[in-house]
Amino acid sequence: MHLFINFRLSDYYGLSVCFLAGFFVRLIPELLAFPHPVGFDTVYYAAIIKSGVVWSHWSVFFTYSWLFPAISVLLHLIVGGDPFSLLKILAPVLFGLNVAGVFWFARKMLDWNVRLSLLAGVFFAFQLASLRISWDLLRNALGLGLLLFTLPFVKGLGSRRGFAVFVLLSLLSVFAHEYAAVTLLFIVFGLVLWSALKGEALQQNKRLLLAFSPALTVFLVGVWLRFFPVRYSVETNVINTGDVVYASVGRFFFLTNYLSVKTSVDFYASYADLLLSVVALFLLLYLPCIFLVWKGFFKIRVLSLWSVLLLVGAFGCLVVPFCALEYWHRWMFMLVYPFTFYAVNHVGESLRDCGGGLCFGSKKAIGMVLVSAVLGCVYLATPVLMSTVNVGIFALNPVNKYFSFAPTVPYVDVDDVVRAMKWLNGNMGVESCVVLQHAFLWWGKLYLDDVHVIVHFENDVYSALDSAFEHGFGRVYFVWWNTPIGWYGVTVPEGFVRLEDFGRISVYEFTG
Repeated sequence: MHLFINFRLSDYYGLSVCFLAGFFVRLIPELLAFPHPVGFDTVYYAAIIKSGVVWSHWSVFFTYSWLFPAISVLLHLIVGGDPFSLLKILAPVLFGLNVAGVFWFARKMLDWNVRLSLLAGVFFAFQLASLRISWDLLRNALGLGLLLFTLPFVKGLGSRRGFAVFVLLSLLSVFAHEYAAVTLLFIVFGLVLWSALKGEALQQNKRLLLAFSPALTVFLVGVWLRFFPVRYSVETNVINTGDVVYASVGRFFFLTNYLSVKTSVDFYASYADLLLSVVALFLLLYLPCIFLVWKGFFKIRVLSLWSVLLLVGAFGCLVVPFCALEYWHRWMFMLVYPFTFYAVNHVGESLRDCGGGLCFGSKKAIGMVLVSAVLGCVYLATPVLMSTVNVGIFALNPVNKYFSFAPTVPYVDVDDVVRAMKWLNGNMGVESCVVLQHAFLWWGKLYLDDVHVIVHFENDVYSALDSAFEHGFGRVYFVWWNTPIGWYGVTVPEGFVRLEDFGRISVYEFTG
């Protein structure tokens, strides 16, 4: 089977095509879910946009990934309207940035031709892991997109322009997200150490360290403030019960004991449960293309260092489950970046010239690329599948908890949750509070006035109820489903009676 492709593109058009491809691919689920948002954390971002607060304290400048909130808050102040409408545009823009970044990295770091770089971008745009990052991990997506444009400038530090651009982009990467910052730090120092061991040019290492020093300073200040935080208080209408067990390892906030952690995503009854989750997620994400990755592996320092960091983050929990990098699943999702380049490298080797164009000559390579793309398309169709046949990746155990599908509640319940919050906003008094599980918290922040108190919990509703009484509230409300759907493992406590129904969502009041 030979598929003929003949096109000629400049770098400018390649970047444009990749950005537009990423934008319109990611726009598909936004349109399918319209007018509802896509993804769990999207409601959180909408609440941040509505609040208009980027830095609650000066120390947050160093300890919080504030770049995306700053951009979105500023845009909202300019254009106004519904925060969800703005996010429906920003999420595809960020994915377009990442797809264009893949093209840029392939062209400038790997020195691939335009056509092969374009193929890398398009292949990245349809992969399940990359789409998962774009779904609602918007700060992470911004950081990785900037990182893709930053790394190639490591080769151009000899010019003033290249030096200045690297300084700027590395700073923006650090402000965008912690994972981008850690990745850049690991790669920069890995390159310096690698060159030193090889006895290579010392001057290049000096320039790299000098260019990275502003971003490194910001990063180190942020780490210091996390180890030794500045104590400050911020007025809020949320009372947290503290029922979530993050199981950090001592003061090392970035390490997790996976045998003790208990959050809505990370909770493992045994090591076997953890092993099953890690293996199942990896196979779902990369089994269709792992052969391409294996066959296309090539040695380039930046990609090798990047891959090592991500593999440690993704599988370290199996080696030392009591002391591994937090959020192993996010590290595994990010493997899609180096894996894309390895896989496309093998696809490129299977191409042969055909009169100025290209022919795909490998049926196996084509089949693996298509299977990967089909999985991505199934994920893109989630808003429709969840609302109709209820079959899709969201139904696959045990990996479904690592994918963010609906906006914290099923699409059919979104309008009812909004109605319930608006009803509470008009009926709660100063002597009352509402108990909200984490899935409903940001809906409450969006639609309840600041005078109304929210008691927030994640696992233990009874601890939230006790907290409400300890704070002296005479009336306690609760928002939950009146028909159990099996989400979040919470049931309505005894003593609550249904007060108002909004479809499957009800407002309860404690009378016991």
